[in-house]
Amino acid sequence: MSLNDFQRTNATGPQALYQLPQASSRTYSPTHTPAKTVVVQSLALSRLPGAMRAMGWHTSAALMQRWFDSPAWAMPEAWKEDKIQPHPSSINPIQRDESIVKMEWAIGFERCRKAVEVAESRLATPNGVKRLTDLLTKAGWSGKGSQPLGHYPMSALQMDVISQVNFAVFGGTWDVLDDMYGALGNATLKVGVVGEAFTERNPATKQLRHLFHVEKVGFYIRDHYDFNGLQYLGTWTEDRVLTKAETAFTLSLHGQLVLRLKEGPFAAVTNGDFRDYRDKTGKGGDFIIYSDVLWKKSGQVIDLGGWV
Repeated sequence: MSLNDFQRTNATGPQALYQLPQASSRTYSPTHTPAKTVVVQSLALSRLPGAMRAMGWHTSAALMQRWFDSPAWAMPEAWKEDKIQPHPSSINPIQRDESIVKMEWAIGFERCRKAVEVAESRLATPNGVKRLTDLLTKAGWSGKGSQPLGHYPMSALQMDVISQVNFAVFGGTWDVLDDMYGALGNATLKVGVVGEAFTERNPATKQLRHLFHVEKVGFYIRDHYDFNGLQYLGTWTEDRVLTKAETAFTLSLHGQLVLRLKEGPFAAVTNGDFRDYRDKTGKGGDFIIYSDVLWKKSGQVIDLGGWV
Protein backbone atom coordinates (compact mmCIF):
# COMPACT_ATOMS: atom_id res chain seq x y z
CA MET A 1 0.00 0.00 0.00
CA SER A 2 1.29 3.47 -0.78
CA LEU A 3 0.13 7.02 -0.33
CA ASN A 4 -1.04 6.96 -3.94
CA ASP A 5 -3.91 4.78 -2.74
CA PHE A 6 -5.35 7.75 -0.85
CA GLN A 7 -6.79 10.04 -3.51
CA ARG A 8 -9.54 12.62 -3.10
CA THR A 9 -12.76 10.72 -2.37
CA ASN A 10 -16.36 11.77 -1.92
CA ALA A 11 -18.66 10.28 0.71
CA THR A 12 -21.94 11.36 2.22
CA GLY A 13 -23.18 11.65 5.77
CA PRO A 14 -22.33 13.80 8.79
CA GLN A 15 -19.80 11.20 10.01
CA ALA A 16 -19.03 9.19 6.91
CA LEU A 17 -16.97 6.01 7.06
CA TYR A 18 -13.79 6.01 5.00
CA GLN A 19 -12.03 2.77 4.27
CA LEU A 20 -8.74 1.57 2.93
CA PRO A 21 -8.63 -0.11 -0.47
CA GLN A 22 -10.23 -3.55 -0.71
CA ALA A 23 -12.47 -2.89 2.30
CA SER A 24 -16.22 -2.58 1.82
CA SER A 25 -18.99 -0.97 3.83
CA ARG A 26 -22.16 1.03 3.33
CA THR A 27 -22.71 4.47 4.75
CA TYR A 28 -26.15 5.90 5.50
CA SER A 29 -27.29 9.34 6.61
CA PRO A 30 -30.07 9.61 9.19
CA THR A 31 -33.33 10.54 7.48
CA HIS A 32 -33.64 13.71 9.56
CA THR A 33 -30.10 14.87 8.76
CA PRO A 34 -29.35 16.36 5.34
CA ALA A 35 -26.56 14.51 3.59
CA LYS A 36 -23.40 16.46 2.94
CA THR A 37 -20.31 15.87 0.84
CA VAL A 38 -17.05 15.29 2.68
CA VAL A 39 -13.72 15.41 0.83
CA VAL A 40 -10.95 13.13 2.09
CA GLN A 41 -7.46 14.08 0.96
CA SER A 42 -4.32 11.99 0.97
CA LEU A 43 -1.81 13.01 3.62
CA ALA A 44 1.57 14.24 2.42
CA LEU A 45 4.26 11.99 3.88
CA SER A 46 6.39 14.98 4.84
CA ARG A 47 3.61 16.11 7.22
CA LEU A 48 4.35 13.26 9.65
CA PRO A 49 7.03 15.13 11.67
CA GLY A 50 4.46 17.89 12.26
CA ALA A 51 1.92 15.34 13.49
CA MET A 52 4.57 13.92 15.82
CA ARG A 53 5.33 17.34 17.26
CA ALA A 54 1.60 17.93 17.77
CA MET A 55 1.54 14.78 19.94
CA GLY A 56 4.64 15.82 21.89
CA TRP A 57 6.85 13.27 20.12
CA HIS A 58 9.76 15.68 19.68
CA THR A 59 12.57 13.12 19.42
CA SER A 60 10.63 11.07 16.85
CA ALA A 61 9.94 14.23 14.86
CA ALA A 62 13.59 15.32 14.90
CA LEU A 63 14.81 11.92 13.69
CA MET A 64 12.27 11.77 10.87
CA GLN A 65 12.97 15.37 9.84
CA ARG A 66 16.68 14.54 9.64
CA TRP A 67 15.80 11.66 7.30
CA PHE A 68 13.73 13.96 5.06
CA ASP A 69 16.47 16.61 5.00
CA SER A 70 19.29 14.19 4.08
CA PRO A 71 20.39 13.20 0.57
CA ALA A 72 18.88 9.92 -0.62
CA TRP A 73 20.75 6.91 0.76
CA ALA A 74 19.57 3.40 1.61
CA MET A 75 21.34 1.57 4.43
CA PRO A 76 22.74 -1.84 3.40
CA GLU A 77 21.21 -4.70 5.36
CA ALA A 78 24.74 -5.85 6.25
CA TRP A 79 25.09 -2.76 8.45
CA LYS A 80 22.64 -4.36 10.88
CA GLU A 81 24.69 -7.53 11.37
CA ASP A 82 27.06 -7.38 14.35
CA LYS A 83 29.82 -9.42 12.74
CA ILE A 84 29.91 -7.59 9.40
CA GLN A 85 28.71 -4.05 10.19
CA PRO A 86 31.23 -1.29 9.43
CA HIS A 87 33.68 -0.11 12.06
CA PRO A 88 32.03 2.81 13.91
CA SER A 89 34.83 5.25 13.10
CA SER A 90 34.52 4.48 9.38
CA ILE A 91 30.89 5.61 9.14
CA ASN A 92 30.50 8.84 7.17
CA PRO A 93 29.25 11.64 9.48
CA ILE A 94 26.28 12.23 7.18
CA GLN A 95 25.28 8.59 7.76
CA ARG A 96 25.25 8.83 11.56
CA ASP A 97 23.63 11.08 14.14
CA GLU A 98 25.08 11.70 17.60
CA SER A 99 23.00 14.67 18.73
CA ILE A 100 19.27 13.91 18.66
CA VAL A 101 18.73 10.98 21.04
CA LYS A 102 19.51 11.85 24.67
CA MET A 103 19.76 9.31 27.46
CA GLU A 104 18.02 11.72 29.83
CA TRP A 105 15.01 11.46 27.50
CA ALA A 106 15.36 7.69 27.02
CA ILE A 107 15.37 6.77 30.71
CA GLY A 108 12.07 8.57 31.06
CA PHE A 109 10.60 5.35 29.62
CA GLU A 110 10.36 2.30 31.86
CA ARG A 111 11.48 -0.14 29.16
CA CYS A 112 14.74 1.76 28.76
CA ARG A 113 15.34 1.93 32.51
CA LYS A 114 14.89 -1.84 32.68
CA ALA A 115 17.36 -2.26 29.80
CA VAL A 116 19.92 -0.20 31.76
CA GLU A 117 19.54 -2.57 34.72
CA VAL A 118 19.85 -5.65 32.52
CA ALA A 119 22.90 -4.34 30.67
CA GLU A 120 24.70 -3.48 33.91
CA SER A 121 23.96 -6.96 35.29
CA ARG A 122 25.75 -8.43 32.26
CA LEU A 123 29.13 -6.78 32.84
CA ALA A 124 30.60 -9.87 34.51
CA THR A 125 28.84 -12.60 32.51
CA PRO A 126 31.09 -15.01 30.55
CA ASN A 127 30.39 -13.08 27.33
CA GLY A 128 31.07 -9.77 29.06
CA VAL A 129 34.35 -10.98 30.55
CA LYS A 130 35.44 -12.41 27.18
CA ARG A 131 34.68 -9.11 25.48
CA LEU A 132 36.52 -7.13 28.18
CA THR A 133 39.56 -9.40 27.93
CA ASP A 134 39.64 -8.98 24.15
CA LEU A 135 39.46 -5.19 24.49
CA LEU A 136 42.32 -5.16 27.00
CA THR A 137 44.43 -7.33 24.71
CA LYS A 138 43.67 -4.99 21.82
CA ALA A 139 44.73 -2.07 24.03
CA GLY A 140 48.11 -3.75 24.53
CA TRP A 141 47.78 -5.53 27.86
CA SER A 142 49.77 -8.75 28.17
CA GLY A 143 48.38 -9.71 31.57
CA LYS A 144 51.22 -8.11 33.50
CA GLY A 145 51.16 -4.89 35.48
CA SER A 146 48.16 -2.64 34.92
CA GLN A 147 46.26 -1.37 31.88
CA PRO A 148 43.77 1.53 31.77
CA LEU A 149 40.77 1.21 29.48
CA GLY A 150 38.57 4.05 28.29
CA HIS A 151 38.43 7.58 29.60
CA TYR A 152 35.90 10.00 31.06
CA PRO A 153 34.18 11.62 29.37
CA MET A 154 33.99 10.03 25.95
CA SER A 155 31.31 9.83 23.28
CA ALA A 156 29.11 6.81 22.61
CA LEU A 157 30.90 6.24 19.31
CA GLN A 158 34.28 6.23 21.10
CA MET A 159 32.98 3.84 23.76
CA ASP A 160 31.59 1.59 21.03
CA VAL A 161 35.15 1.14 19.75
CA ILE A 162 37.21 1.21 22.95
CA SER A 163 35.31 -0.24 25.89
CA GLN A 164 31.80 -1.49 25.08
CA VAL A 165 31.34 -4.74 26.99
CA ASN A 166 27.73 -5.92 26.68
CA PHE A 167 24.20 -4.87 25.71
CA ALA A 168 20.46 -5.36 26.20
CA VAL A 169 17.71 -5.15 23.59
CA PHE A 170 14.49 -3.36 24.44
CA GLY A 171 11.25 -2.35 22.75
CA GLY A 172 8.68 -4.45 20.93
CA THR A 173 5.61 -4.51 18.74
CA TRP A 174 3.20 -4.45 21.67
CA ASP A 175 4.69 -1.40 23.39
CA VAL A 176 2.44 1.60 23.90
CA LEU A 177 2.50 4.17 21.09
CA ASP A 178 4.72 6.94 22.45
CA ASP A 179 7.76 9.02 21.51
CA MET A 180 10.11 6.10 22.23
CA TYR A 181 8.08 3.81 19.98
CA GLY A 182 8.06 6.38 17.18
CA ALA A 183 11.76 7.18 17.49
CA LEU A 184 13.38 3.78 18.02
CA GLY A 185 10.89 0.91 18.15
CA ASN A 186 13.29 -1.95 18.91
CA ALA A 187 16.70 -0.67 19.98
CA THR A 188 19.98 -1.73 21.55
CA LEU A 189 21.16 -0.33 24.89
CA LYS A 190 24.91 -0.82 25.20
CA VAL A 191 27.11 -0.68 28.29
CA GLY A 192 30.80 0.20 28.44
CA VAL A 193 33.36 0.73 31.16
CA VAL A 194 36.12 3.08 32.21
CA GLY A 195 38.66 1.57 34.58
CA GLU A 196 41.90 -0.33 34.96
CA ALA A 197 43.03 -3.94 34.72
CA PHE A 198 45.55 -5.18 37.27
CA THR A 199 46.94 -8.36 38.77
CA GLU A 200 46.69 -9.64 42.31
CA ARG A 201 48.92 -12.34 43.77
CA ASN A 202 47.40 -15.01 45.97
CA PRO A 203 49.53 -14.93 49.15
CA ALA A 204 49.15 -18.66 49.69
CA THR A 205 49.75 -20.02 46.17
CA LYS A 206 51.73 -17.07 44.77
CA GLN A 207 49.60 -17.27 41.62
CA LEU A 208 48.47 -14.14 39.78
CA ARG A 209 44.84 -13.32 39.20
CA HIS A 210 43.65 -10.90 36.51
CA LEU A 211 41.10 -8.33 37.68
CA PHE A 212 39.45 -5.20 36.35
CA HIS A 213 38.40 -2.29 38.55
CA VAL A 214 35.40 -0.45 37.05
CA GLU A 215 35.55 3.25 37.89
CA LYS A 216 32.58 4.33 35.77
CA VAL A 217 29.93 2.60 33.70
CA GLY A 218 28.50 4.24 30.57
CA PHE A 219 25.15 3.46 28.94
CA TYR A 220 24.15 4.52 25.44
CA ILE A 221 21.80 3.62 22.61
CA ARG A 222 22.92 2.51 19.18
CA ASP A 223 20.23 1.99 16.57
CA HIS A 224 19.66 2.24 12.83
CA TYR A 225 17.08 4.57 11.28
CA ASP A 226 15.95 3.10 7.99
CA PHE A 227 12.87 1.97 6.10
CA ASN A 228 14.03 -1.38 4.77
CA GLY A 229 11.69 -4.35 4.69
CA LEU A 230 7.93 -4.56 5.14
CA GLN A 231 6.41 -2.74 8.10
CA TYR A 232 3.12 -0.98 8.78
CA LEU A 233 3.86 2.33 10.52
CA GLY A 234 0.37 3.33 11.57
CA THR A 235 -2.57 5.28 10.22
CA TRP A 236 -1.91 9.01 10.44
CA THR A 237 -3.90 12.21 10.28
CA GLU A 238 -2.26 15.60 10.00
CA ASP A 239 -2.05 15.93 13.79
CA ARG A 240 -1.81 12.40 15.24
CA VAL A 241 -1.58 8.66 14.72
CA LEU A 242 -4.45 6.32 15.55
CA THR A 243 -3.78 4.41 18.76
CA LYS A 244 -3.53 0.63 18.66
CA ALA A 245 -6.89 0.43 20.42
CA GLU A 246 -8.48 2.68 17.80
CA THR A 247 -6.95 0.64 15.01
CA ALA A 248 -8.24 -2.59 16.55
CA PHE A 249 -11.69 -1.05 17.08
CA THR A 250 -11.94 -0.14 13.41
CA LEU A 251 -11.67 -3.77 12.32
CA SER A 252 -15.02 -4.77 10.85
CA LEU A 253 -16.66 -8.14 11.40
CA HIS A 254 -15.21 -9.20 8.06
CA GLY A 255 -11.66 -8.32 9.13
CA GLN A 256 -11.50 -5.26 6.89
CA LEU A 257 -9.99 -2.01 8.13
CA VAL A 258 -12.53 0.81 8.21
CA LEU A 259 -11.62 4.28 9.41
CA ARG A 260 -14.06 6.66 11.04
CA LEU A 261 -12.42 10.05 10.72
CA LYS A 262 -13.30 13.70 10.65
CA GLU A 263 -12.64 15.80 7.59
CA GLY A 264 -8.96 16.12 6.70
CA PRO A 265 -6.12 14.19 5.09
CA PHE A 266 -5.10 10.77 6.37
CA ALA A 267 -3.06 7.78 5.25
CA ALA A 268 -2.00 4.31 6.34
CA VAL A 269 1.79 4.48 6.12
CA THR A 270 4.31 1.71 5.48
CA ASN A 271 8.08 1.52 5.01
CA GLY A 272 7.50 1.31 1.27
CA ASP A 273 6.04 4.83 1.22
CA PHE A 274 9.34 6.24 2.47
CA ARG A 275 11.31 4.30 -0.14
CA ASP A 276 8.96 5.60 -2.86
CA TYR A 277 9.44 9.14 -1.55
CA ARG A 278 13.23 8.72 -1.71
CA ASP A 279 13.09 7.38 -5.27
CA LYS A 280 10.91 10.27 -6.46
CA THR A 281 12.55 13.20 -4.64
CA GLY A 282 16.22 12.29 -4.25
CA LYS A 283 15.87 13.02 -0.53
CA GLY A 284 15.62 10.67 2.44
CA GLY A 285 18.83 9.31 3.93
CA ASP A 286 19.04 6.40 6.37
CA PHE A 287 21.49 6.77 9.26
CA ILE A 288 22.98 5.18 12.38
CA ILE A 289 21.86 6.60 15.73
CA TYR A 290 24.24 7.13 18.65
CA SER A 291 22.84 8.70 21.80
CA ASP A 292 24.95 10.54 24.33
CA VAL A 293 26.30 8.58 27.32
CA LEU A 294 24.60 8.12 30.68
CA TRP A 295 27.38 7.82 33.27
CA LYS A 296 27.28 6.00 36.60
CA LYS A 297 30.00 5.62 39.24
CA SER A 298 30.83 2.01 39.97
CA GLY A 299 33.67 0.47 41.98
CA GLN A 300 32.86 -3.08 40.85
CA VAL A 301 35.81 -5.45 40.47
CA ILE A 302 35.46 -7.99 37.66
CA ASP A 303 37.35 -11.27 37.88
CA LEU A 304 38.92 -11.86 34.46
CA GLY A 305 39.94 -15.38 35.44
CA GLY A 306 43.06 -16.88 33.99
CA TRP A 307 45.20 -17.91 36.98
CA VAL A 308 48.75 -18.05 35.63
